[in-house]
Amino acid sequence: MWENNEYKMKFNEGNVMEYEKIMLSSGECEYLLPMVFIGEESEQVVYYDCSGFVPLKHYSVETVEDAFFIIENVLLIVSGVRDYLITPARIRLDKDTVFFCAETGEIKIAYVPATDKAADLKRNLLGLIAQLKADVTDGHADYLDRFAVIIHYGNLRIDELLNRIGLLRRELYSRTASSQ
Repeated sequence: MWENNEYKMKFNEGNVMEYEKIMLSSGECEYLLPMVFIGEESEQVVYYDCSGFVPLKHYSVETVEDAFFIIENVLLIVSGVRDYLITPARIRLDKDTVFFCAETGEIKIAYVPATDKAADLKRNLLGLIAQLKADVTDGHADYLDRFAVIIHYGNLRIDELLNRIGLLRRELYSRTASSQ
């Protein structure tokens, strides 16, 4: 939970696998916020180094272009974490775990394992899109709906999703540029 510029969580023993703990606490994975694990008997308290970063729940993402920027970066992150033996489907994606640095425009994720055994990347992405869409006020939320349909009904790899989001961003730019 984020409070007083500190993000910490409690995990039950076994929520995070040992090899994940090693990678996540090393700080080598540039995509995720570094973590410190402090063990207790049946649960662990985890502290995240979120210096300069704030969870998205503290921002109002008012334009679809900003939402696409966030989603695109999240897709790049979940693609990159595979190189560190982190399973993308195990990463909870929501406005509490996706962090933004206003100074640099960088996005990082606080690794919180999805507790639902049936969790998958599609469901996690669709949940994040729904949360972002709730804030959008620019009148173009239909683009987020279209991308959600692509995710839901398509069986696309992350690189294919990145291509589709690029096409939607270009279409949105053409639409908004021609209406000005």
